[in-house]
Amino acid sequence: MLRGLWVRCVLAVMTVSLAGLVTVCVLVVPRWSNLLIHAGRLWARSLLAAAGARVRFHGLERARRHRPCIFIANHQSIVDIWVLLTFLPPNTRFVAKRELFRIPIFGWALAASGCIAIDRGNRSRAIRSLRTAGERIRAGRSVVLFPEGTRSRDGSLKPFKKGAFHLAVQAGVPVVPVAITGSFEVFPPRRLRVRPGPVEVFVESPIDVAPFRPEDHVGLMQIVYEVIAQRFHARRPAGDERAMAQEST
Repeated sequence: MLRGLWVRCVLAVMTVSLAGLVTVCVLVVPRWSNLLIHAGRLWARSLLAAAGARVRFHGLERARRHRPCIFIANHQSIVDIWVLLTFLPPNTRFVAKRELFRIPIFGWALAASGCIAIDRGNRSRAIRSLRTAGERIRAGRSVVLFPEGTRSRDGSLKPFKKGAFHLAVQAGVPVVPVAITGSFEVFPPRRLRVRPGPVEVFVESPIDVAPFRPEDHVGLMQIVYEVIAQRFHARRPAGDERAMAQEST
């Protein structure tokens, strides 16, 4: 309980101070938009330390081998965002739910730095957001997407949505699967509790989308899902998953 309160205090202070600085700097000097990732690393490392997350990375060299690319990651906790920010190349932008952009200061920083808002409740707006992401990719930026659509509420891996993979085939850039385990146990969604523990991050081999036609994006989705699921289930004991599912009910 006390650690959960401490993490939220650190989150509030770091977010207001760094997001405000990023927003002002980017508005004054637009070419400094990559400052979000640099400031985000400090923000993320402070929060991981506050939460007691012991992060272990595997395959980090693959994150920097292809530019631009699309990072596809599973999503269990806000910890996933902190972890990703610690190693993503500076030219990377998040595709995030529109609600985050409405948060004062934090949302302003996201918008000013070029992150892309997606409206999950409006299909036509979501399609426009993915088109914007495609334009950013063709301009040389990498993007991050969570194809489950939202954080898992019980710690399990949820089905993927198709949009991210349609974007990948259309953009013609490699897909880099990222499997994250342990983040749900550290900081589950909608819970006050924070429990220190290990978090493992696996950056898998990039998948070339050249063999896929636009109508084959579902096949690409299945391949990426299997890559992430294999690592996820191998590293997450079934007993822990059942226990967390029961705890969250």
